[in-house]
Amino acid sequence: MKLFTKEVKKIVIDECLFHCIIDQTPSNESISFKVYPSKTKTSYFFILFSWKVNWSTNLCEPSVCASLIKYAIKNGWDYTKEKIVMKIEQGDFLVKELRLES
Repeated sequence: MKLFTKEVKKIVIDECLFHCIIDQTPSNESISFKVYPSKTKTSYFFILFSWKVNWSTNLCEPSVCASLIKYAIKNGWDYTKEKIVMKIEQGDFLVKELRLES
């Protein structure tokens, strides 16, 4: 049985290093997915997922992390600037939209 907790992944996209923090702590109401670039740690992309997403998607998979980062960039997140924040309060729709199912 897998014990859920926080996981940190490092992903390189377009020659930029990103840190992904996936918080699957059981006491939380949702799973949180936060990404920030290593150069500008004040900018970040944040998504909340329902727990049911865990049945179909492994959010800790590097390809899933990369897809979510690319989605944020494509939709206006400018990670090269300081204090740019993009939040999605309910990100379950991204599983189907980006075909993230395992």
